[in-house]
Amino acid sequence: MSTVVVQKFGGTSVGSTERIKRMADRVIQEKKKGHDVVVVVSAMGKTTDALVKMVGDITSEPSKREMDMLLSTGEQVTISLLTMALHQQGVEAISFTGWQAGIQTDSVLGNAHVQSIDTKRIRNELDNGQVVVVAGFQGMTEDGNISTLGRGGSDITAAALASALQADRCEIYTDVDGVYTSDPRFVPKASKITSLSYEDMQNLAIMGAGVLHPRAVKHAKKFGVPLIVKSSFENGRGTMIHGKAKQNGSTHVIGITFEEDINRIELFDCEDIEGLKKALMCELASRHIQADVYKQSCRNILSLLIKKNDHQEVLSILNEGKDKENWVYSRIEGKSGLSKVSAIGQNIKSQPIIKMNMCKILLENTVRVKLVGESAISITAVVEKSQVQLAAERLHTGFGLDYEVVMKASV
Repeated sequence: MSTVVVQKFGGTSVGSTERIKRMADRVIQEKKKGHDVVVVVSAMGKTTDALVKMVGDITSEPSKREMDMLLSTGEQVTISLLTMALHQQGVEAISFTGWQAGIQTDSVLGNAHVQSIDTKRIRNELDNGQVVVVAGFQGMTEDGNISTLGRGGSDITAAALASALQADRCEIYTDVDGVYTSDPRFVPKASKITSLSYEDMQNLAIMGAGVLHPRAVKHAKKFGVPLIVKSSFENGRGTMIHGKAKQNGSTHVIGITFEEDINRIELFDCEDIEGLKKALMCELASRHIQADVYKQSCRNILSLLIKKNDHQEVLSILNEGKDKENWVYSRIEGKSGLSKVSAIGQNIKSQPIIKMNMCKILLENTVRVKLVGESAISITAVVEKSQVQLAAERLHTGFGLDYEVVMKASV
């Protein structure tokens, strides 16, 4: 029985026909090693952004069903072109949309979760010697609607397929050559990490590291499929994600993450702040909306940090819940133009010194902090968007993560 390898190519990797032909070469190299190859692709370059812009020219309140119908077309262009590129070089290949690949999701359109994958059709084609090229980012609901998986959805498709097929590994090709201690495009002294546990990678991804989607890591972890993040344009080992986090009793910061476009919603004078927090988190989770929820108990204020694009939906949820038990507060205030920057580590909340150092570093660099929150995996500061890069760079240096420091310590 042949080994199955899943390869995923992101939008930058397939951003032109020339790049698609180069990615076809990578696929062929793997096929020549005797492996069965399944390829997952994103839409070309900025295709999804262009489709969203066209929608904005027509309506400000598009149907979620029709949005998914539209946005799923971007990946379908790529799968056809890549399959043709493989045919051109004499390689047998076939392309599948998400539903043709057997990917079934729940009904949260626009941000659906994969529920199951029927791999029969893919396995039949692999047994016939075909390379199978699958459209990422999409699936089918139980009632037959096309669904999309949200930003980063192609990562999820690749990891979910790798898990369902019990693949030997899942290779994620992108425009960076691995996972770094922070985003190297914003923090020039970021260090590449050669190996990470599933837990550490998931923690980084949840708190804003854009190189992998947290749900992709979750799928891989569940079935023990190694993930490898590599550059599409260079040859290198990349970053291997596998195994468990080391539990040696010490706690340290493994990375600095940040998200630029964050809105804050505050609920004042909450009568039952704990009850409201639990109820609200459940409601947000049911709609797959990621939010950091912090309570300021001394002032009975509940603070929500959400992505800018989720702001209106969260306000709608609050409006719908105003008559529910426990949903009692005096007023709502919102603020945009914010960012969040986080120090990530296992059991980080158990080390108060990390929070103290973080606040000290930001204060010394005149970064204006709007809120500091903590969880088991992170200490997060909310700052003005104009200061997020400064905050990330200074925290990266302050916690000893800069490239030259890491290299010196490894000698």
